[in-house]
Amino acid sequence: MNQIRRRVSAAVNPVSTAATRWWCHSALRHMLTGYGPTARQRHLIRQQQRLVRHQTQGGRFEPSAEQRAEQMKGRARAIDDLLGRDDRRDTDQNR
Repeated sequence: MNQIRRRVSAAVNPVSTAATRWWCHSALRHMLTGYGPTARQRHLIRQQQRLVRHQTQGGRFEPSAEQRAEQMKGRARAIDDLLGRDDRRDTDQNR
């Protein structure tokens, strides 16, 4: 039984792999499911990331100044929201 299973798997695996590769990289998948970016969109996203990032001497990629500023603003908003919630909770308990 194992030999039959191995032969069937050996015949089916290349076809299954090719079908999966086609499905994952086709625009049809995106049209039918509406899920995830198309292969072209993924390519454009990667290109934009390369343009924004700057390589440092250590070989690591650092975010641009604009990205760091947006990140800091987001963190500040999150902290303000947390502190605001605590203030409101304290005020409600004192009433």
